[in-house]
Amino acid sequence: MRTSHYLQNIITQVDKIPEGAKVFKDEGVSGRIAFIDRSGGKKLLEAIREGKITEVIVMRIDRLGRDTSDILATIKLIHEYNIPITSLNEGITTLVDGKATPMTGLMINLLSSIAEFQYHQNREKTLAGIAKARALGKYKGRKEGAIEDLTKFLTKPKVQKIRDLLKDNVGIRKICRVTESSPNYVYKVKNLQLTKA
Repeated sequence: MRTSHYLQNIITQVDKIPEGAKVFKDEGVSGRIAFIDRSGGKKLLEAIREGKITEVIVMRIDRLGRDTSDILATIKLIHEYNIPITSLNEGITTLVDGKATPMTGLMINLLSSIAEFQYHQNREKTLAGIAKARALGKYKGRKEGAIEDLTKFLTKPKVQKIRDLLKDNVGIRKICRVTESSPNYVYKVKNLQLTKA
């Protein structure tokens, strides 16, 4: 499992875990980072080398990455151990009886390219939004090198409200609606709260 940032909820992937499966996850890790350089990716590959894995299951091919060449290299590396990869959403298993079919190869190449294309498309939209906000004088991005005092941050009224809701076990999405905050902001408060605890 992988989420690129805290705006994504890993629960949508957790719900699909087959019973008895060993879980490897990278939370808050960009798909542009090579699979072998990710904490969860390294652990999975190590378990494969040790013969502890019989199949790799992902929600979607883009959970392996957002770089076509890296996705294909990762699949090739896993296949060297004769381990099939099943993508639940796309309904694909990369090896059948230990062999990759031409159709599966085509689909994997296509889905890998789409994953990378979506990354670039999302990035362009984000940068365009920032540029527009900056032109309107509404951009509130953090100044380079700026670090906010932790105590000052945790005593902000909005942050205190989020902390109270977290203590009451209110869900992240509801907290976002109630406090008009992004999930990223709520997770930041949650993580800082755990650190301070």
